[in-house]
Amino acid sequence: MKLLLDACVLYPTVIRNLLLNVSDELRWDINWSARILEEWRRASAKTNLEAEAQAEAEITMLKVKYPKASVNNFERHISKLYLPDQNDLHVLAAAIESNTNIIVTLNLRDFPNSELVKYGVRSVHPDELLYKEALGNFDLISNSVSTILNHFNRNEANELNSYRLLKKAKLNRLSKLFR
Repeated sequence: MKLLLDACVLYPTVIRNLLLNVSDELRWDINWSARILEEWRRASAKTNLEAEAQAEAEITMLKVKYPKASVNNFERHISKLYLPDQNDLHVLAAAIESNTNIIVTLNLRDFPNSELVKYGVRSVHPDELLYKEALGNFDLISNSVSTILNHFNRNEANELNSYRLLKKAKLNRLSKLFR
């Protein structure tokens, strides 16, 4: 499976780490562009300087760990595309350039499948993607969630369980499997 990760699924730590862990285990081909990574950095900067610095460090680590994930030369497609939000055209263009068949995004209304189908692409919410994977491979998802949860609880005063962590990350269907 070939996935293009939108900035909105890279910015939240839990969703990003879960997608990356599962992608590593299942050998999903993941992609993004420098512009998508920059959107993540800018979103973090709105929180505070520490969040921006952390995002920059994480982006650097992703570039090292996934050197083939960055999509280039996608701009040439932009002028031929339509989406409800013109600011998202670069995401679809990167998907087309990388021959990606799935855009993973929290903003499904900005990526209507009726438009994406013209390019052999569809949009999927990370909750749907991970929930469907958990139905057939619960141990893999559970192990990834446990790893993230352990890391999260080491750094937080109030411990969460798997259900609450996933619910907080807006992975509602997946969270119900952990009740």
